Amino acid sequence: MISLNPNLKNRKLFKKIENFNKRNFKKKNLSKGVILCEFTTNKSVQACFSIFTNFIQKQNKSKIVAYNSEIQKNKISNIIRKIKSNFFSNYNYELYKSFNVSDFIFIENHKEIKKKCNNKSKKLLLKIKKKSDLLKIYVEGIWIGDLIYDSYIKYYSVPTIDIKSENFKLFFNECIYVFYFWLDYFKKNSVNTVIGSHTVYYSAIPLRIGIKKGLDVFQVNLHNVYRLSKKKLFAYEFFSDYKKIFDKFSSKYKKKALKYSESQCYKRFGGDVGVNMHYSTKSSFTSFDKSRTVLKKNSKKKILIASHCFLDNPHPYGIKNIFNDFYDWFDYLSNFSKKTEYDWYVKTHPDFKIETQNIIKKFLRKYDHIRLIPPSTSHHQLINEGINCVITVHGTISWEYAFFGIPVIACSQNNPHNSFNFSYHAKNIKDLNWAINNLDKLKLDYSKDNIFKFYFMHNIYRQNNWIIDNVDDFFEKIGGYKNIKNLKFYDEWLKSMNDKKILKIENSLKEFVDSKKFLMPTKI
Repeated sequence: MISLNPNLKNRKLFKKIENFNKRNFKKKNLSKGVILCEFTTNKSVQACFSIFTNFIQKQNKSKIVAYNSEIQKNKISNIIRKIKSNFFSNYNYELYKSFNVSDFIFIENHKEIKKKCNNKSKKLLLKIKKKSDLLKIYVEGIWIGDLIYDSYIKYYSVPTIDIKSENFKLFFNECIYVFYFWLDYFKKNSVNTVIGSHTVYYSAIPLRIGIKKGLDVFQVNLHNVYRLSKKKLFAYEFFSDYKKIFDKFSSKYKKKALKYSESQCYKRFGGDVGVNMHYSTKSSFTSFDKSRTVLKKNSKKKILIASHCFLDNPHPYGIKNIFNDFYDWFDYLSNFSKKTEYDWYVKTHPDFKIETQNIIKKFLRKYDHIRLIPPSTSHHQLINEGINCVITVHGTISWEYAFFGIPVIACSQNNPHNSFNFSYHAKNIKDLNWAINNLDKLKLDYSKDNIFKFYFMHNIYRQNNWIIDNVDDFFEKIGGYKNIKNLKFYDEWLKSMNDKKILKIENSLKEFVDSKKFLMPTKI
């Protein structure tokens, strides 16, 4: 039996969404200005964009233009994209149109831009002698090297970059073209606002250009709204101010925040899945069988490498890291571990990607002295058996193991925990080596209050979830975080929306936008 086309099957819901948008986001008399908004099929982001773009439009009376930042392989794919934007049957474009998007921009081939791009690309490639050189690449005074680096890893699903490969050179050239395409667009159009869902990968190039030009630039998604600037290029990099911001809260608010954080921490350690991390589907703190041991029974110190996903972007907070990427980090630790008298272990998160596990196994063929721990192993078991130290780049394990009085070494100053000293933030290779060799000399403060302060700032204060009232209840109704990208999100979200709710959201947006602050904070 032939199944129904999903578009036809969901047509009734699409129509409901369209009607909601048209009813709440009325067409306006517009100026020549442009609000540039990322095009995405992610339904939760679409919902956020619908409210945010129309709020901005009320303020500046500009037309909303959606941009697709995907690199098009050839002219045919470009033509197909353009045709789709006008097809009645392509519902994502319909939804954008229903919340007042008047035009769609695709990256197209232009001879003049191509010529300029090819010349610039050749010159820039000559400057890239090593991977770290790529991270420092600026074009026309705008930093995009990190965006190219992380995009390459994602695009090709590889753990690191081979700067001498043809794939890299071709991809680099394409990214430079993307940059000049958008630079040309900004020159020819009166853009006043740029709105994107992420500040990483080449989709963030329009945001970087907007920031350089001093425009209003925002990252907008389900979790929060950030105002970006020359000092704040990344949406999540205000962690250095966590302690300072918390200390300015009223005594009453601090007490409430600490109490709530404490309860959430104990839920996390009790094995609850997704506590303030709804993307997580498996807990790392489950109960365990004490009759089975994982760590070797000897007097050696035991070090755990808490692996990151090698295919994820290694620079979400910038490039002030010791290593270029997670691959270089793991390779260095594996080699350094041979020089120590410790027992070394490595473990991925239970939600691991099979590619990460395969990369680690490949490493361990060379470094067979490191033992791979099954991903499902509970951290409670490792703590109980006597892990002496954990090494990460910027993982949540920094505060989790600190809670139990176990030192964690972060291989980056640029990590979310750096305004607290319950974990060690290595400055460079020399400092990292010293820390690993001198675990007993690390002066760390395992104060629970500081851990609760961090937890509140990182997992609650910056996670506004601004268009949803009860997050836990909402995700349960849609069948988990995995469904925020599909129509299940819209189906449930529309049930909670009414004139009063929209007005409340718009008032919060006005307060935030008028304040010129970096983050729209959570109110508890």
